Amino acid sequence: MSPPSSSITQERYPAADYSPEILDRLIAEQFGADGVLSVFLDIDPSQAQREGFEAALLNLWKPLREAMKGTDLEDRVEEEIERVTGYVRDWKQPPGRSVAIFSCAPRNLFVPVAFEIPLDAGARFAERPYVLPILMAADEHERYTVLLLDKERALVMQVWMGRIEERIEIVDTVPGRTAAGGWSQAGFARHREYHVDRHLHRVIDELWRLQRQHLLGRLLLGGPPEVLAALRAILPRSLSRTIEAEFAGESFAGDADVLLRVAGIAERAERDHETGLVDRLLDASPNARVMGWDDTLSALVEGQVHVLFIARGQTASGYACPDGHITVVEQLETCPFCRE
Repeated sequence: MSPPSSSITQERYPAADYSPEILDRLIAEQFGADGVLSVFLDIDPSQAQREGFEAALLNLWKPLREAMKGTDLEDRVEEEIERVTGYVRDWKQPPGRSVAIFSCAPRNLFVPVAFEIPLDAGARFAERPYVLPILMAADEHERYTVLLLDKERALVMQVWMGRIEERIEIVDTVPGRTAAGGWSQAGFARHREYHVDRHLHRVIDELWRLQRQHLLGRLLLGGPPEVLAALRAILPRSLSRTIEAEFAGESFAGDADVLLRVAGIAERAERDHETGLVDRLLDASPNARVMGWDDTLSALVEGQVHVLFIARGQTASGYACPDGHITVVEQLETCPFCRE
């Protein structure tokens, strides 16, 4: 028996921070006739007061109710809407920049997930959880490793999906400069360089560990120019290829500064990458590309698509075969493959 809507509270169902494991579990779930409601609430920072996010949620119900009106699922959808609405109204404050909620009362399932990045808002009721906004966000927000470096200290931070997931600090003692001259000064300088070099190799060892675990992503380097130059001189080629950008930064920079800088660099890198892909598409031979709804959907049905480009926000109404053989924008009474 599922809990009553009044017991679906933030205290009982705290929102979990997003992780790939959560997505894997959701993708594996199938609810059949019970159905599951998938809700994505984008909480604009300028409207983070209760009136703002509650109004945004209520706006999501309008198209959903219209789509389910007169169907056998109308009452089931209202049951789930009541659960999610009660949960959001119980918030003392939003648990994230965006929140995804998956609810199925007959299966006693209620899964709220918090994100620190914007997600495309919407609500859907289907046999399986609707996770496309999460997949799009994961594609848009790649993993970054930020290395803030000086001669004695390094701070390695893993940034993904708007959060700092891991922080590793490496501190080494490097002898200070000496005012003595002659041979002793030259020898002391070499001794100091040895300690700096050992410090940089410890940093490289940590980057190697992250790369072996497939957690390195794109690398951002921050620090004094002379220290970054010394690191680049000994950085293995496989790590050098991951460098996305460099900037002047202190090893004790605050989290907010790091996240803001990563967001700006990541945005430029993603737009440059997409522009390059589109240029390749437009330069391709007409025999190697198709454009527009009809030709693209036909290529998908025929299994000929290597790379698919979708313009954000572009939608069209259409028709789909119940068994998944074909999707078209033109009206067809029956599927040409199975006659359903």
